[in-house]
Amino acid sequence: MGDLKLPGVGSGFPIQNFVDITVKAERAPKEQQLARRANDIEVQLSAYGGLKGVLDEFKTSLKKLGEEEAFQKRSTSLSESGFVSAKADKNAVAGSYNLQVIQLAQAHKLGSEAVAPDKALGSGSLTMGVGDESFTVNIDKDKSSLADVAAAINNAEDNKGVRATVITDDAGSRLVYFADKTGEESQISVSSISNNDGEDGNSLAALGVTNEIQAAKNANITIDGASVTSQSNEIKDAIAGVTLDLKKINDATGDKPNTKLTIGYDKSAVEGNLKGFVESFNKVVNTINQLSSYNPETERAGPLNGDGTARNLNSKIRQLLSESVEGAVAPIKSLTDLGITTKQDGTIELDNDLLKKQLTDNFDKIGLLFSSEKGVSSKLDTLMEEFVGKEGILTNKNESLNEQMKKLEKEADTFSEYMVNFEQRTYKQFSAMDMAVAQMNQQLSSVISAFENMPTFGGNKK
Repeated sequence: MGDLKLPGVGSGFPIQNFVDITVKAERAPKEQQLARRANDIEVQLSAYGGLKGVLDEFKTSLKKLGEEEAFQKRSTSLSESGFVSAKADKNAVAGSYNLQVIQLAQAHKLGSEAVAPDKALGSGSLTMGVGDESFTVNIDKDKSSLADVAAAINNAEDNKGVRATVITDDAGSRLVYFADKTGEESQISVSSISNNDGEDGNSLAALGVTNEIQAAKNANITIDGASVTSQSNEIKDAIAGVTLDLKKINDATGDKPNTKLTIGYDKSAVEGNLKGFVESFNKVVNTINQLSSYNPETERAGPLNGDGTARNLNSKIRQLLSESVEGAVAPIKSLTDLGITTKQDGTIELDNDLLKKQLTDNFDKIGLLFSSEKGVSSKLDTLMEEFVGKEGILTNKNESLNEQMKKLEKEADTFSEYMVNFEQRTYKQFSAMDMAVAQMNQQLSSVISAFENMPTFGGNKK
């Protein structure tokens, strides 16, 4: 009950109301000051965070244009679909080629004699050859069903490239062996040694007697009439820098015996990256303009109005965009030559017709403008690092503001503790005053009572 707060017993005044008013008067100015400071920091954190976000996005768009590979990608197109697919790397030379798929590569397959699927075949061994290599699988009597033998082959640690499965048809069940790889170099063979201890007269020897189900074949394709043979249906560098994947045989007697492969520069990807560059750049400028704006009619300013960092960034970006690039080659020496021009508000716009023309006529020179050592991407990336890198200006400002917020939170906690003590002191002071008033009232009552009880000079008390 020590914390119970009662009205003034001596003065009759509402002590708690007086305490509350006094505490509120003490608390309000400091709380308002702390709230203003916290709001200012939060506004700046939000503003710098938004600016950092669009700069990071812009940096990503620069990366797509700054890599040398961005301008060395190749596109492939085929006049007929379904026969072959093609991929080209930067080493591929633009041009066209007539392709005819003569034969697809296929894996060698062998099938054993038909045996009872659930009967034990007995112990022994199977030796399988793959090209010039071989390996042997020992079979236990207790694990010698067709399924057991297939599992033993597939799980063999030194397996050289043979897989086995059980096929059951109208004639019975048999073990089918097939090579992992296609082509004539991966032909397989099977031989067996049986201990003749199988169930119901079964013998492991039956698995060594095989019939060819599918012959091993190499792939064959003609490129502009020249024959190319491959162990697999994937053929690399028969055309420099090109990977062909054969799908189906071209019928030489059909209406379209050839498939025309055309290799060119991947201009659409570069065009998309350039448009992405313009969009992300404009996001940066619009964000800076919005954050640093001032409306004279409403007299409202953006959170970074007058901020030197935003002005400095805006100025440097504009300067870099207007400069000619050292190492670039005419007629592509600046962004203007690509149809990228600056508008009055600082954003940029793209002339799509001029861009398409330059992509067609001067594709390789566009790469020098962006991806050279002193190209646009390198310069802007350096600038982005200055602002949003690990030690960048915005990164440091963000860290500084977060530290300020932490200190402000500690100050608020300290003030809260102070106010608890202040309220306790104030209550004690008012309580002491109340007690003093009570004592004074008692003394006054005593004095008045004494006067009232004093005898009069005339001897009569009226």
